[in-house]
Amino acid sequence: MNVILADILPLLENPEISGNSMAPISGVTHDSRRVCLDFAFVAMVGEKVDGHDFVSKACKGGASVIIAEKDPPTGFDTSKVTWVRVQNSRRALGPIAACVYDRPSESMSLVGITGTNGKTTTTYLLESILRAAQFVPGIIGTISHRWPGVEIAASNTTPEASDIQKMLAEMRQIGVTHVLMEVSSHGLCMRRLDGCNFDAGVFTNLTHDHLDFHLNMEAYYAAKKILFDELLPSSNKRGVYAAINIDDHYGSRLIREISSIPIIKYGLTNEADVYPVNTQISPKGVKADILTPDGPLSVESELVGAFNLSNIMAAVSVSLKLGISREAITTGIKSVKAVPGRLERVVSGSGAIFVDYAHTPNALKNVLQAIRDICQGRLITLMGCGGDRDRTKRPVMGMEAASGSDFVVITSDNPRSEDPIAIIKQIEEGVLKFGFQKISLDSANSVMKKGTYVVIPDRRQAIEWAIRKLEPTDTLLLAGKGHETYQEINGIRYPFDDRVIALKESKKLSSSNHKNQNTERPLQTIRA
Repeated sequence: MNVILADILPLLENPEISGNSMAPISGVTHDSRRVCLDFAFVAMVGEKVDGHDFVSKACKGGASVIIAEKDPPTGFDTSKVTWVRVQNSRRALGPIAACVYDRPSESMSLVGITGTNGKTTTTYLLESILRAAQFVPGIIGTISHRWPGVEIAASNTTPEASDIQKMLAEMRQIGVTHVLMEVSSHGLCMRRLDGCNFDAGVFTNLTHDHLDFHLNMEAYYAAKKILFDELLPSSNKRGVYAAINIDDHYGSRLIREISSIPIIKYGLTNEADVYPVNTQISPKGVKADILTPDGPLSVESELVGAFNLSNIMAAVSVSLKLGISREAITTGIKSVKAVPGRLERVVSGSGAIFVDYAHTPNALKNVLQAIRDICQGRLITLMGCGGDRDRTKRPVMGMEAASGSDFVVITSDNPRSEDPIAIIKQIEEGVLKFGFQKISLDSANSVMKKGTYVVIPDRRQAIEWAIRKLEPTDTLLLAGKGHETYQEINGIRYPFDDRVIALKESKKLSSSNHKNQNTERPLQTIRA
């Protein structure tokens, strides 16, 4: 599609143009490093960086148009590069990008999934169901952005608007039929979803998180609500709807407050439109008969815990509205064996080890409850909290860890620019408030007693130490980082994967035990 500046001007609020309104636009970006010939560069003021400082670099890269909130700098030649001043360049980016890339979301079904917890698992379930139904899904999510032949590691759950529209255009080109997008509150507040035409929105839950950004739960809720108040009603798609978790307090509130689009309520009780009966939750997974407005269906899944059953209800609700057959739904759900970093099991020679992304109080509570149901011995939780993020949840996280565990190992997560010890002390407040007692590493060498905890700031050392202490019936949860393959310290991301470290230590321990057993056998024979 050949686009000129005049094509996008109607999308802008009171634009002030200096230069050629017929300037060609071959692409659009907010990142000066990605500017190519005849690109529109949208200069945005960010939390740490002001895009206006990179206009010169964008021009050198070949920009034909600059869209900004400020006047052009002294000496700027608008005869070569057109300057467009707007009131809010961030609000302009999404609609501009959608226009430049020929509105790709109109060519496929687009489902936005939002909530504090459950977005990624619900996305994986829907992806599997769509494949079982012979559709071609694309994903924009926390772990990766992927479609056939492409997988990009995600730096943000919801990318910038220009990146979203470009990815959607690439998906359209290779025949993607459905796109499942994890929609973050940051993405909604920062208008990254503007320009998208959604078919459906899913609300999983809302619990304590991101209050460093939103300041309070009311503002956090208002951010999530943008998907349902603004983006869904403004979509040009037919039959737009919302699937909302009625079991969640904020979900119930959202149902009461939405009137402009149809709602399908899902949950674990008969107050919902889609809910399970004859439920079986075991260490092997979940089984249930699901009652729906379109009739019943039975599901089996290897995913563990009641919270995953709720995620399954969300996936079923969307799938039925998309017209997917019962057979494809049940096949797709059964095909999901695990979700990366979500109660992902690590092969261990001693005890059971799980890695989970749980980094909010509610997520940690739910995961520990799911593990408690299958744990035969002690339940040990290793956890920390991220730096430069919501500090108010740290004591709450500590309390949830103590509440759901027999023993807690407090360590670092991604400390970022903060002092790891200061973060740990805030977590300790909650652990101590629950009544746990701190013990030294020397004291813990004998036994990890119920109701006690230890502090090991180095996460690698903490993981190795905890695994060495496991008894065969114990279960260890490595919480907080899940699928992440790095640890961020003072602005640097170092290679770090809980799963890799746990597996390596388990193998080393297993090998050591095997050698010890071989060494001891002759002695036992002699004693006999």
